[in-house]
Amino acid sequence: MSISVSNMIGVSLEYTDTSPSFAVGTVVNLSDGGQALYVQAASTCATWSAVTVSVDNKVAPLTTTNSANSKAVGFAQVSIASAYYGWVQLGGKPRVSVLVGCQPNVPLFTTATPGSLDDATVTAGLVAGLVATTSAASASAVTCIAGYPHVLTGLNA
Repeated sequence: MSISVSNMIGVSLEYTDTSPSFAVGTVVNLSDGGQALYVQAASTCATWSAVTVSVDNKVAPLTTTNSANSKAVGFAQVSIASAYYGWVQLGGKPRVSVLVGCQPNVPLFTTATPGSLDDATVTAGLVAGLVATTSAASASAVTCIAGYPHVLTGLNA
């Protein structure tokens, strides 16, 4: 797991909180070149799930259905229970849940499975700025390379 390299005391990316320890929306830089965002879970987010980040920095497992309301896509590196606070990774080299047979170095898309991505094309469900670095022989979490990922939902997706 990446660690915070920002000069902020008390940042522990592997912990969650019942009440906020930081202002929701706080961003820190990570050792793998990415960033992490402090959020509140609108529903439980499993470890390694892709999450939709809303404008108020609340997160829920990402699906094709809820992706249109997303300002960004994050990746929960630890489980965050509903209504709890924690960090989600926005870029760098997060581990991400993918479906069976997902291939490396190709675009990833949203799915109907909450929190899991796949390489099967979904209209208006492209998670731009994200690719897996290895294939998934079974539904699992793989290391990905992520810019600042977001879902393209417009006509040009």
